[in-house]
Amino acid sequence: MYYFDKQKVYKEEKPPVPVVSLGEQKTQVFHGSYTWNDGEVIKELADLKDVNFKRVAYRDQLHIDFPEGKEPLYIAKGAYDPTGNGTYPIPSMFNDESVSFLGNYPSVLTLSLKAFWKNGKRAEYIVPLNVEPVAPEKEYLPVNKGFYSLLGVYNGDSELNTTIHQQISEASPNFLMEYKGYVHIEMAKNYYRELQIESGPLYLLFYEEKEVFRTDSEEELLQYIKDHTFVSRETIEGIVTKVDRELGFIYVDDHPFSLTDTFIRVGQNIQLEVGNVSKELPYQQVVEKVEVLEEPDKVLLNKDWLSKKEDKFSLLVIGDEAFSTPFKNPQKDDFALIDQITMKRSLSSIEDPSIFVFNTEELVYQTDDCNSLLKYLFETEQLKPLKEDLD
Repeated sequence: MYYFDKQKVYKEEKPPVPVVSLGEQKTQVFHGSYTWNDGEVIKELADLKDVNFKRVAYRDQLHIDFPEGKEPLYIAKGAYDPTGNGTYPIPSMFNDESVSFLGNYPSVLTLSLKAFWKNGKRAEYIVPLNVEPVAPEKEYLPVNKGFYSLLGVYNGDSELNTTIHQQISEASPNFLMEYKGYVHIEMAKNYYRELQIESGPLYLLFYEEKEVFRTDSEEELLQYIKDHTFVSRETIEGIVTKVDRELGFIYVDDHPFSLTDTFIRVGQNIQLEVGNVSKELPYQQVVEKVEVLEEPDKVLLNKDWLSKKEDKFSLLVIGDEAFSTPFKNPQKDDFALIDQITMKRSLSSIEDPSIFVFNTEELVYQTDDCNSLLKYLFETEQLKPLKEDLD
């Protein structure tokens, strides 16, 4: 009897529920469909009529906290769509906990969080939100963290150049700017007395809660923007662990950079000169220069490793018996994108343990950790519809 009770409890077990919050504000979380100990459970939340879209004030970071020891390997964040044909999850380069942001504008959102564990376990969580923006003290100040704002002041005799937005974009396309429009000098004097505006035309630039620059010269404005586009520059050296040709990203030691250079390949040791555009937004980086320091082992260029199917991957696993065991009889759902697995005890100068993932054209990912491989496969599976639309 004890055995059957234990089996019953096991089968009725549900996926863990995360605590989802914006800043210190906890939100309501609903279970969607999931696959757990007793197979697939379909849960329809098509209309959400009885769901309370909790009002939450804007916070800059979305937190998702699972119970300790029950964390999934991967979470795809997107918008809930009961038809299954809707909004794609956010690509992984913006999917890390440290860079999960919601915009500071009013919006009713139904977030979908799709969590992936080993052994085919999956769960979707629905998070209904009614986001209320946090307005700055003055409307001419920037709304979003890490951005500047520009206010123009004109008078009847001297109009502002209405092409200044285009000029700023051309002069410094990576400058993070919000445009607050143009106001007449008399209105500026009456409503914005704290700015002490005496004449026009005038351009005023703000950052966070303060004015940082003012001028009546377009040339001076453009020069200031050019000089302040990059907060800092750094040199980064590391191994290319992943390339994503469709989305135009590479990963160096598992950190993403926007880069479309076709000569960059997985396994190379490269050096990047990187400009950090914003102190507040860690994903706002621009690669200014790239240099290949060392090529990968030529054995990885062997076409025999390539996948034979367009929508599948092939694996090359290098390691001892213990490391190779999970690949001898892999879980079907976890390895749904894998068509072929080759295992080697050792290979050329390549250090073990190592896992290499190939598509039909090249090596696209490498790691020494099985969990990291699964995360890559789950992520790729979620992004397939988006990439198909890009073709």
